[in-house]
Amino acid sequence: MGRRVMARVVAASLLAGGCHAAVSSPEDGGRRAVPSPVSPVSPVAPVSPVSPVSPGASPAPQLTPRQFAAKGRFTVNQGMVSRSLGGYQADGVNESAILVSGPGRLALTNPQIDKTGNSASNSESGFFGVNAAVLAQSGGSVAISGGSVTTDGAGANGLFAYGEASTVSMTGGTIETSADYSHGGSAADRGRATLARVKVTTSGIHSAAVIAARGGGEVTVIGGELSTSGRLSAGAYSMGSVTCVGARLEAEQGEGLVVDGASSLSAKDCVVRGAVGARMFRLGGRRQGPSVLTLEGGRLVAEKGDAFQVRGTTGLITVRKGVRVRNGGRLLHVTRLARAALTVEGSALDGDVMTDETSSATVELRGGARLTGRISRAALALDASSRWSVTDDSVVGALTGARVRGGVVENVVGNGHVVRYAPRLQANRALGGRSYALVKGGRLLPGR
Repeated sequence: MGRRVMARVVAASLLAGGCHAAVSSPEDGGRRAVPSPVSPVSPVAPVSPVSPVSPGASPAPQLTPRQFAAKGRFTVNQGMVSRSLGGYQADGVNESAILVSGPGRLALTNPQIDKTGNSASNSESGFFGVNAAVLAQSGGSVAISGGSVTTDGAGANGLFAYGEASTVSMTGGTIETSADYSHGGSAADRGRATLARVKVTTSGIHSAAVIAARGGGEVTVIGGELSTSGRLSAGAYSMGSVTCVGARLEAEQGEGLVVDGASSLSAKDCVVRGAVGARMFRLGGRRQGPSVLTLEGGRLVAEKGDAFQVRGTTGLITVRKGVRVRNGGRLLHVTRLARAALTVEGSALDGDVMTDETSSATVELRGGARLTGRISRAALALDASSRWSVTDDSVVGALTGARVRGGVVENVVGNGHVVRYAPRLQANRALGGRSYALVKGGRLLPGR
């Protein structure tokens, strides 16, 4: 009883002190009239019920209207509220521990936020944020400094920003999710999420450490450690825009990085480690357009598979400023009617480049770049300062920028292998359909 009285006193003092925030106390479950709680979310355009997941794991999406409105145990829907310490809990279905709607703003210092219980729909928790521990929507804003966010329930994301002008941020502290379809930090439909020096861990399947979900969500990660241990759980997943700077991302059974559809992901001075390095594809229903991946400095490690996979989409990949790449499979693998362009600047990459018969790829080396590996059915462009070292017999389509002197191609090191090119391509006119020697043995020959 004493805590309920104190809750009433706190709410009354906030209003009496000139703060026009509408809040409900975590102690009373947000069910009393202190002042009015957040109104239900208006229905939105139909969306897919399929939760954002790695490829090959979901059925084809079906259009369905939104079914569940967000609700919260502690709510803010106007004014500015600031609090230090304190615990916030929720265990109801589709119930957030903290729900902030515009124009409300909430600043928390060292809170302990705990969410248990499953969502009624993994798709609605993945796109709209229902059942998240902390949800900002309709232009609401949440800023957390330190503390912890913990969830234990299917479809229980840690932090979620839904809708234009909605923001959620955390500086320092920890986020931990333990059930399936429970991402660490999320943003959807032009919402923005920022994590700075946060430790994020997820252990369920389909539970990325951070995800820019459908509708053009934006996620920024600055420093911190992000790790996933569940199957099909990426370190960072983009269906919008994800930017990582100086962070460490590890995905034990998933991809380090995923770009889905017409989306972008950039990692600067990051260490990224996954079963697969980076995957680019377009799941049914996603926006059409190129998938864009940019790596600048840092490392990318694929423990069990390819460094870069492109499937069923156009993938634009840029690797620059000394990125180190290690893979347990191919360097670049392009399949299922995909197109890929890999641009390497000032970096040395090892591994094979391969496409299937339905796909195409171009590798461009410039600024002193080095490629060591085999090429199968892909084009190669080199500048005067770059070099390809061949590790097995190879077939290229177009070969541009070959520096020929005295019948020897000086910027292709053959190591005794044969490289064949397509003499009829316009891009290969400079080679004149002739044969050439390669540095350290091997030949460049016309024909397949």
